[in-house]
Amino acid sequence: MESLQDVKSGARVEGEAEVVLEKLALVHRRDLPKDIFQRKPSVFVKKFAFAFALIGIGAALVLANLGPIADVVGIVVIGAIYAHLVELQHECLHQHAFRSRRLNRVFGFMCGMFMVSSYSHYRYEHLAHHANLGTSKNKEFFNYRFKNLDTVWGFVKGALHLGRYTEVLKSMGRALTGRPVMPGGRVHENKRLREEYLLLVAMAAATVAVGFVLDAWVPILLLWALPNFLVAEPCHFLIEMPEHFGLNTQTDPDVRSNTRTINATRIGAWYTNYNNLHTAHHYHYGGPMVNVPRLHDIVTPEIQVIEESYPAFFKRVLRGEWKYTNFEETCMTR
Repeated sequence: MESLQDVKSGARVEGEAEVVLEKLALVHRRDLPKDIFQRKPSVFVKKFAFAFALIGIGAALVLANLGPIADVVGIVVIGAIYAHLVELQHECLHQHAFRSRRLNRVFGFMCGMFMVSSYSHYRYEHLAHHANLGTSKNKEFFNYRFKNLDTVWGFVKGALHLGRYTEVLKSMGRALTGRPVMPGGRVHENKRLREEYLLLVAMAAATVAVGFVLDAWVPILLLWALPNFLVAEPCHFLIEMPEHFGLNTQTDPDVRSNTRTINATRIGAWYTNYNNLHTAHHYHYGGPMVNVPRLHDIVTPEIQVIEESYPAFFKRVLRGEWKYTNFEETCMTR
């Protein structure tokens, strides 16, 4: 019988994580209950509608001129939900929300538009991440730089990561000039990326036009800019960063040890859209997020990296207990 080391020392190819799991998993993925792969569009639509309702509540607080406290609360609510919607976008890019690819793309685009996250761009690079996790090819769409997170300033700088928008602007520029947004990508892939980035450019232009014509810069600042840059970006960082941070994502193809699970409250599980159960998601990413808790229950005995809570995990990061020994070998380096 092959040992774990024997399997891990083999050639690194795309999709090797699947090979490792089929050889070593106590519960083979092909033997999982069929209903784990059942989509539940009505559940997704409710989550989507609830998120937009919360944004509406936040906007009402800001626009009601109730004072600075109400403004701050509204901005925090709006920004927090912008980040939550990107987790719903993640559900769409896996085709988990609907059977229709078109519906997944339409809803996925709307989920990412506030944080200027292209649905198709995220989809192509994220699916490659699933296939290449544990190999030298592994990368992620959200290019967070996990350096010096054991200092307060380093953590804050990483969480804000306003430099992400430099990449977004470059992608917009490529789309506007007709260049491939994703060099090396297929023609139809770059066509979709160009469509989405041009739509994002049009939305940005329309926002600027409204600002000039209606002199509506304050609402734009309070309803999008501040919530997005000061709240949504850090919140999304806090959701995404724990997934693989400090784990061997470049040479260990076993998702049971290169991916982290975090125990969360019901609110935390809702807010991250079950991203806290990330090992189960990587164990079989064909299972819709709505069914990930059940999949997690099945594979729990296999999971090797579990944190008791998000606060406990972040405390360990700030103490330097979790860190990358080689900054150049992280899943977030493009």
